[in-house]
Amino acid sequence: MHSRYTRFVVEQAAIGGAFDAKLLLSAEEANRVAAEIAKRLDTLSEETERGWTGRLGNEGFIFRRQVRGVTEAHTLDRALLGSLEARRLNERRAHLQEVYGSPAKLKRKDSETPVYGPRTLLEAVFDTGRKGITLQRYKGLGEMNPEQLWETTLNRDVRTLLQVKIGDLGEADEIFSRLMGDIVEPRREFIQANALAVANLDV
Repeated sequence: MHSRYTRFVVEQAAIGGAFDAKLLLSAEEANRVAAEIAKRLDTLSEETERGWTGRLGNEGFIFRRQVRGVTEAHTLDRALLGSLEARRLNERRAHLQEVYGSPAKLKRKDSETPVYGPRTLLEAVFDTGRKGITLQRYKGLGEMNPEQLWETTLNRDVRTLLQVKIGDLGEADEIFSRLMGDIVEPRREFIQANALAVANLDV
């Protein structure tokens, strides 16, 4: 989805049912749904940053609030409302409303975290997982301190070695050239063709 669309607004709009194409046939119903989504946005906001409003305008759904004298506005335009992404989000509407129609809760031991949508669920899980953990990344072994190098790479008791085999050298060379070469177009085509099939993405 294009980066011009604000993720938390899209998420709450999907839960609230804004991507149902039939809504555009009735301004009254569309404005009712937009007002409900604005209420959901208020539940996500700090108390001093509430005051969301929602309505259907000529360009699409418009959600606004004023924070410390500055107006913040987010539009879900008709290009998005009529897109394949909107149809896919609307197909998941019933499930999203079942789980997140009222704030869900992530419970772990003696803690409880309110969850308002898939994004906040993911953030809550990651926040819980990060407690007491330090995550570091290295471009090469030479960047590690000796203790880190021993712990991650040299200690035979904990390291994992994987053998990589190339069955078809020609195919491997073609994929490498497509993804790492100087010509951009084949790489773009590969990404567009496979983007929705990605299970694990490291950015």
